[in-house]
Amino acid sequence: MLKATKRIIIISELLNKYGFRALVDGIDLTQYDRNPIMLWMHKRAFGDKKTLFLPLGNVIELKVEVIEGVGKCLTGLPVFDDTDDFAVSIFNKLENGTLRMASAGLIPVEWSDAEELIVQGQRSETLVRSILEEVSIVDIGADNNALTIALYDENHNRIELSSSNTDTVIPLIQSNSNIIMSKIELTAAKAASLLGGKEIETADQFETEILGMVQLAASQKTQIEALTREKSEMQTKMENQEKIQLHAKIETLVQGAVDSRKITADEKPLYVALAAKDYESVEKIFGSKSGASTVQSQLEDAKSKDKNIELYSKSYDQLFESGDLEKVKLSAPDEYARIFKDKFNVEPKK
Repeated sequence: MLKATKRIIIISELLNKYGFRALVDGIDLTQYDRNPIMLWMHKRAFGDKKTLFLPLGNVIELKVEVIEGVGKCLTGLPVFDDTDDFAVSIFNKLENGTLRMASAGLIPVEWSDAEELIVQGQRSETLVRSILEEVSIVDIGADNNALTIALYDENHNRIELSSSNTDTVIPLIQSNSNIIMSKIELTAAKAASLLGGKEIETADQFETEILGMVQLAASQKTQIEALTREKSEMQTKMENQEKIQLHAKIETLVQGAVDSRKITADEKPLYVALAAKDYESVEKIFGSKSGASTVQSQLEDAKSKDKNIELYSKSYDQLFESGDLEKVKLSAPDEYARIFKDKFNVEPKK
């Protein structure tokens, strides 16, 4: 026996060309496991020897798996009869990729028109329970995923499916087969009312007016969508611009606080985040804080104090002669009053 190097998809739950699909979990494999026959094109070994196709072999190791792009599938591993030249030729064509398709031969047990089982494009009921009769290697599949299907009756005779008999063999979905469109009747007066008072005399005139309204509505819809899109884009630009401006404003505020030594550079990210949430509160915090003195400013302050002490220790006459009297009077009124009283023994006039 020649065992294939790749597994085959026997059947999936995708929609086939006959307008129905079969559920993989509902396929009974019991009978097939006892006789895992693999045919060519669903052909049984009956008839003229010249056109007779004996079974190709078996399909073993059946399992349900989910394949990307296909979904839930029943797969198996083909094993070919190496004593049959035709079977060997099919094996070779499967191995080299010339043949890629397999097909399930099913005996229907139960169909369902349940809405939750219907997929887009499905026109017939879903085969929810079935029995796997045989598996075939085929040349052309029944759907775009190279998967075909064959049905058998209870006597194990293959049911020939075609575009002319499918509806009689496979039950149609009732909700799809019995759709009757309701006829709508309008009086001329009602039509005129719907069209804004225009006089309507013929059906053609009514259709023309309706078509014009539909086209106008479509045009207006396009314009509204364009305006809405432009508005959204403009709003986004404005919001982005506001964010940029706020960011620059926050940077100026917080960096200014760093430069004036109201906060440290390490604290800057924290205050930037706070200002992004509540700019005014952070601005008030900085307004109430005084910057820390630098070493240079502290030295200058100390030097200034020493100079003032020296200045205040002078007498009235000394200050007058040095020209510093008015300076002391303006900058240190209390010291000036003390120096004045020492000189004249009276308080200076205020």
